[in-house]
Amino acid sequence: MEPGSEPQLDLSQETETLVKRLAGPSSGKAGLALDQTEINRIIADASKGSKFYDNEKRKDKELTERINRIKKEKDESMRGVDIRKVEAAVDQLLVQLQAQRDLSQIIVHVDMDAFFASVELLYNPELAGKPFGVGRGVLTTASYEARKYGVRSGMPGFIAKKLCPDLILVSNNFSRYSEMSAKVMDIFRRYDPNMCPAGSDEAYLNITEYSVRHGLTAEVCVQEMRKAVHAITQLTVSAGIAPNKNKPNGQFQIPFDSASIKAFMHHLSIRKVPGIGRVNERLLESIGIKTCGDIYMHRVVISVMDKRFGLKFLLQTHLGIASNIVEPHLREERKSIGAERTFSSLGDKEKILQKLQEIAAELEKDMSRNGWTGRTVTLKYKLDTYQVFTRAKTFDRYVFTKEELYLVSPFAACVQSYHE
Repeated sequence: MEPGSEPQLDLSQETETLVKRLAGPSSGKAGLALDQTEINRIIADASKGSKFYDNEKRKDKELTERINRIKKEKDESMRGVDIRKVEAAVDQLLVQLQAQRDLSQIIVHVDMDAFFASVELLYNPELAGKPFGVGRGVLTTASYEARKYGVRSGMPGFIAKKLCPDLILVSNNFSRYSEMSAKVMDIFRRYDPNMCPAGSDEAYLNITEYSVRHGLTAEVCVQEMRKAVHAITQLTVSAGIAPNKNKPNGQFQIPFDSASIKAFMHHLSIRKVPGIGRVNERLLESIGIKTCGDIYMHRVVISVMDKRFGLKFLLQTHLGIASNIVEPHLREERKSIGAERTFSSLGDKEKILQKLQEIAAELEKDMSRNGWTGRTVTLKYKLDTYQVFTRAKTFDRYVFTKEELYLVSPFAACVQSYHE
């Protein structure tokens, strides 16, 4: 070994699942290199010995133990099962679900391209063509130039710097993003007043009525909408067009017929399905399901373990059937309102409490705008070990001002006691 050089991590020493976990939840983001092998090696090598690595290793071990218990449960559940009888029952359910398919609605999923990074470019054109990430402790997004190196959202800054030494890090400017998000959402509402936001940079729209009223095809209507967004904001948006709210990958239109939809879903990674995250992905992989097409092959196990995996949901996923009802979240359906911030590690009590005051002020603003009050205050926080904790406190009165939110925060007391 050359003097001063760092030993590289032999990935054979680590489990494949841990290496994949270290790569992060956003490894399927648009703009990333197709071959992730070398990128994953660098991530694992750079993570070794860090608090981030130790935390991910602990989580991977816990999930592996959980999977082993599920495998044992599966073996016990399958003993004595009449496989043909179960297959026939599931196939009958598939026929019933297929009969419920509705192809009459035009549903569009719109997603702003690298939203935070694109907004930063508007304010700092010098970043154009350069690899940069938004956020300092943990990245909230990365430019497409940075993604070529494997840099992505949810990645610790020190890992991102290992992948791309020339990476430029810029601070989050949430007020800018909120302002631009409001403009974009106003444009979307022209095409569907009842559209459903799915975050600050994406939404679901039902453009059926608008398309019919203006004599437009779905493709032309969406092109018009995307042009309107760019004309007003100078930002670009990708869109997926389908008869329901399943998300196509990028800008794409699925033909409105059952055969095409099922063909599209067949080879789609189970991880692409909304509602299936990294944990459920591994749980499903443990019984042989990696793509939506695999669901049918393993329908007996899913049926026998319905409470564990959700038979109806997975069968609908296999068929490419999802809700085509698009509407904003109703006030009575919403149970909570919150605000959060991501920042570099802080060890100074006063600085931590200052961050808490900023979050309380932002939450007060949102609550005031929507007419909200509450009696339970919950604080979620992440240590520099990447462990996440929550603390909650319920009162016999309603609170809503920033002063009340800050003073009654269970975390304020937690910080005080931690430093004392």
